Amino acid sequence: MRIGYLVFNLDGMGGTSRAAITQANALAADHHVTLLSVTRSGERPHYEIDERIEVRYLVDVRDSDAPAVPGVDLAPARAKALHEAASLLVPARWDGQFTGLCDVGLERVLPHLKLDVLVTVTPGLLAAAIQLLPPDPVVVHQEHRSTSDRTSGLEPLLTFAPRADVVAVFTPAMADWMHDQLGDSSPEIVVVPNPLPLGFTPRSRLDNPVIVTAGRLVQEKQFNRLIEAFAQIADRLPDWRLRIFGDGDKRGELVRLVRMLGLYDRVELPGAVADMRPEWAKASITALTSRTEGFPLIVQEAMAAGVPVASYDCASGPREIVQHEVNGLLVSPDSIAGMAAALLRLATDVDLRHALGEGAYRTSRQYDAFAIAERWVGVFSSARTRRTSSGRLVSRALAAGAAKPGRRSGGRPVDAAGLTPAQVREAALAWAVKAATESSDEWLVIPAHGAGAPVVVLPMADRDGFLKAVGGLGVPPYLSLRDPAQHGWPERRGTPGFLGDDLRRGMTPRVFLEPWPEVEGRTTVAGQGCSVEVQFWERHVEGYLVSPGPNPYTTRIPPEERVVDHVIDGVEVRTLPLMAVPTVSECRFPIDVVYTWVDGNDPEWDAAREARIAGLPGSASSTVHTRESSGRARFVSRDELRYSLRSVHLFAPWVRTIYLVTSGQVPAWLDLDHPGIRVVPHAEIMPAEALPTFNSHAIETSLHHIPGLAEHWLYFNDDFFLGRPIRPETLFSPAGLSSVFFAQATIGLSDLPGSPPWLKAAWNNRRLLQEEFGAVTTNALAHAPYALRTSVLTEIEARFAEAISATTRSPFRSDTDVSTLSSFAQHYGLLTGTAYPATADTVFLNIAHPILGWQLNQLLGRDQDFFCLADHHDLGFRQAKVDQLVDDFMQAYFPIAAPWEKGG
Repeated sequence: MRIGYLVFNLDGMGGTSRAAITQANALAADHHVTLLSVTRSGERPHYEIDERIEVRYLVDVRDSDAPAVPGVDLAPARAKALHEAASLLVPARWDGQFTGLCDVGLERVLPHLKLDVLVTVTPGLLAAAIQLLPPDPVVVHQEHRSTSDRTSGLEPLLTFAPRADVVAVFTPAMADWMHDQLGDSSPEIVVVPNPLPLGFTPRSRLDNPVIVTAGRLVQEKQFNRLIEAFAQIADRLPDWRLRIFGDGDKRGELVRLVRMLGLYDRVELPGAVADMRPEWAKASITALTSRTEGFPLIVQEAMAAGVPVASYDCASGPREIVQHEVNGLLVSPDSIAGMAAALLRLATDVDLRHALGEGAYRTSRQYDAFAIAERWVGVFSSARTRRTSSGRLVSRALAAGAAKPGRRSGGRPVDAAGLTPAQVREAALAWAVKAATESSDEWLVIPAHGAGAPVVVLPMADRDGFLKAVGGLGVPPYLSLRDPAQHGWPERRGTPGFLGDDLRRGMTPRVFLEPWPEVEGRTTVAGQGCSVEVQFWERHVEGYLVSPGPNPYTTRIPPEERVVDHVIDGVEVRTLPLMAVPTVSECRFPIDVVYTWVDGNDPEWDAAREARIAGLPGSASSTVHTRESSGRARFVSRDELRYSLRSVHLFAPWVRTIYLVTSGQVPAWLDLDHPGIRVVPHAEIMPAEALPTFNSHAIETSLHHIPGLAEHWLYFNDDFFLGRPIRPETLFSPAGLSSVFFAQATIGLSDLPGSPPWLKAAWNNRRLLQEEFGAVTTNALAHAPYALRTSVLTEIEARFAEAISATTRSPFRSDTDVSTLSSFAQHYGLLTGTAYPATADTVFLNIAHPILGWQLNQLLGRDQDFFCLADHHDLGFRQAKVDQLVDDFMQAYFPIAAPWEKGG
């Protein structure tokens, strides 16, 4: 077989080029192999190449003033200009190494290649090959990086991978990520590890007190963390040294760090060496602290010398090579304390070091270059066979109609049907605590205290036990385990048993136990705000636990710290005494809810409305008898109240009492004996001469007179809904200030003819506030629950007595009204220091819109805090159609009856 490897540079030191050379060397005895290097920067390749391999350089850049393309007659000045220009084949945003001169070299060679297979090793090279190759060669792309965490090269990879015959990755996790990204356009994706370099590797005796690592001295390798970890244990290991091989732009920083830590005689930076095998034989421990890796060759090479490895569990290779406690130790990503503890353990426990060293050597045997070369021959042959029958297609998978699998979850998502978010949250915490209790003696819970999720904390040493326990406890099927996107790993979700078992191979520090957010394509009622986070804290060499990230309290917990019993979300847990106390960032006062409601379908109420209009003076009667002021569309009931109340029950269980203010009407489905809700007639809070009233502005002026009403409360229209779980802190500050949610719409200039009553009220509000404070209002408020304070409304009633009294006694909306609760109080609060501007995700939906069905379906994504379904006189559908659409939506969004519903 004629096989070519396309690399960017053969002359430099790098894992990608070395892997390609190793593969080529292993294949050279039985195949015609060519190594194509886009650039030539040295007199000879950095790594040894079998003499039977043909080596071709496309661009010679050894002389920066006179670069050249072999076989192309270019003046030196022109060649230099091209080399300084950006590549068109591979733009800089894809890969900054390519230049215009590289384009010339690639265009000269690739279209005329006579190969059976061409292997590319970076996304940029893949892009060039797909664009320039003749139709015959099979294209196999080897992805050498953790694809999910690429900072560059992702665009060409995802663009051109579907047009390759095969994409090879190092790990199943990388394969899953590729399938998820490409879907039906995926080519064949195979998992093949890198081989070990050919040649003899001497075994280490593991008795030399040296920790050895190697790599480019760049930020991604995070050698600074390794040096800091060594500094934590240096005094305990006076005979040990740390030796870091490699060159790079971070060398100066590392030297300064070594000096700052006083380790100038303990940490060595000898530079790069051509052959690391003798150095591994001198090592007793190898350490890897990279932020990301593909399939780290230094781990393979160290294991081939029988050296155990302490490695961060970074994406994505170390977990596939290092078996914790078998051939090395995995450490939580980025944990300096965890790496220090692992190094100390390997250095001080001779028996462990030798046992893991033996396991490392056995592991390395599977990476024999000739064995892996045979696997590649099989991949190449299969791809050629497929090519003869199909030719090169833009997407072979699409042409075949074959969908590729995504990440496995271990089971079908199950909805927590019939359970409220509060009940699901309690269940998730209870099961997490049960698993923690079975697996650790040191667990505790950090309460959420009004923000985020409660956090169950365990030592990292108990991580395996927790994951095993949570998978075997019989956790309800509506709860899933989520491995969040972190440290280069993409997010994964699955059943606690399936995903928990898979995660036991790693050492990532966080998982979440939570309901499935989607079931059969629909966002679930409990899909948000019901998570429980589980964190695994590494243990410092001094004995205390170290947090994997920030939290409101501490980054370390001393051993034997006293814990106390505490109740969180109805679950008895243990926590630290400080964490059991309320914080300054949460609301600790009672909050009530007030609704105003009318059943416009009630014939007695409608007769009273008509009689009230008829009793007004003629001019007044004609003024108010408009659709905006008294038309029946303002009072039509589609059972919105039932579902709005359900939204409070589902998403704000912290509400103390709900007051329903009506003219005396009571919904037929409402259980008046339920202690959480109380009906308040207008006559109980409004003056007799103001009744009967059909003016919401008038009713608003008196709601703060409700007997027993809390100081802090929320005013709902019956077409306001909570869209997902919220906390009191969304609506009030911890000090009790009221939130104000502004709409984008302005109230415009005053006194424009034909304006609706709500806008006239807004202008009246502005005039009164400007006269009192010398400031003007500009924007309308969002249609969301209004946060109010009884004392502030009492103050407004006294300070603006004439305007408030006139509004109270206006039976229908009039030109002199003020909108006390839906605008005036909020702006007054901003001017007097009792309110603050806030933000929330709000949606206003006019149900008269012709695309109502589509809009309601969008809302089912449940990504809004509040929404309003506003009615209108002119509908885009027939009335029956609108009613059906709204009713279907309500039942889907709020399927769980509240306890005050009869029969609920």
